[in-house]
Amino acid sequence: MKGEIKLILIDLDDCLLPTDGKFSSDYFSGLPKVAHYVEKANEGKIPKIGFCTGRDRNYVEAVAFSIGRPNSWSVIESGIALFNPTTKEMVFNPALTPEVKEAFAVIRRERLPQILQKLPELFEYPGNIINIALERQYGVDLNIEECYERVRQELSDLEAQGLVIIHHSTIAVDISPQGIDKASGVRFLAEKTGIGFAQMLGIGDSQGDFPMLNLVGQVGCPSNASEECKKLVREKGGYISPYQFAKGVADIINYFVEEG
Repeated sequence: MKGEIKLILIDLDDCLLPTDGKFSSDYFSGLPKVAHYVEKANEGKIPKIGFCTGRDRNYVEAVAFSIGRPNSWSVIESGIALFNPTTKEMVFNPALTPEVKEAFAVIRRERLPQILQKLPELFEYPGNIINIALERQYGVDLNIEECYERVRQELSDLEAQGLVIIHHSTIAVDISPQGIDKASGVRFLAEKTGIGFAQMLGIGDSQGDFPMLNLVGQVGCPSNASEECKKLVREKGGYISPYQFAKGVADIINYFVEEG
């Protein structure tokens, strides 16, 4: 099983790193080990390492500076594009057609202001090229699942028309083009690299990672993952680390990968 893995895909927010601003010993103690694995991956001694995230290229590049830059493709903006933090190359998902770009320009221009007026607890994360990520305002005590349901109500007509797909992580509600999600990004990555899904290890923590986790051959999650995510990992025969964040990610890599 371990020898079959050729690519490791890691989610970022609340999987590799905490987003609540609170100190986490598992995060800081795990960073050197993750950095070690990135170095070994770049040397070809263990499978390639990349990220699979809803965040934009600048966010991914900033995170990469803290653990060493993986010289391989990462899925960014939940499948909108692939990005290599080392070479700075970025290629867009072929599913991102001019029609899709125009449709999201209209949504951002005409529908988003209405949503934010009705839901002042949220704000738009400014870095994304296409995807719309709505995060909670600082200090707002509002469950992200409740935010998700309210945004779905506001865009129910577009969802019914098959124009958008709405999902959420632990910190944001994401509005993506229909047919473009982390699974679509992983499919594009597979076409780009020739690495099959069965040869990929996915590490995630929440519902937003399900498209990736359902597609890849091996799966794992840190101890702080949602109960729904842990259930999926168990059902796929994966590994749930007893550690959180970076330490949990490093532990999962150690469980599946033998260093050369």
